Amino acid sequence: MNAPRYLNLLKITLPLAGISSILHRISAVGIFVLSLPMTILLVFSLGSSDNFEQAVLFFENIIFKTLFFLFILGIFYHFVSGIRHLVMDFGYWETLSAGRASAMATFVLTGLFSFYLLYLLW
Repeated sequence: MNAPRYLNLLKITLPLAGISSILHRISAVGIFVLSLPMTILLVFSLGSSDNFEQAVLFFENIIFKTLFFLFILGIFYHFVSGIRHLVMDFGYWETLSAGRASAMATFVLTGLFSFYLLYLLW
């Protein structure tokens, strides 16, 4: 009989390109979840100068600032990783070493951008 097997997902080691692909999907979910609140805040802040002043006060809250940081970082990562996937769809970077290098480049670019964004926000 084919009995179901217990798979411990924490013991499975994925290649770097696989981790990059999964993070691309996770960033899409994060962007989807945070897009509506961020859009509402943007529309609210554009209503009047008083509304803008109230919206600026949100950025004094560390939780909101962290969510905003993760939202912008998620957009950047999703963009860079999406370009990586598009290049692969055109038939480039399909070897194992090129996939690993492009995934590493995606992580490095996102890391550099995150330091720049932290500098701007804090």
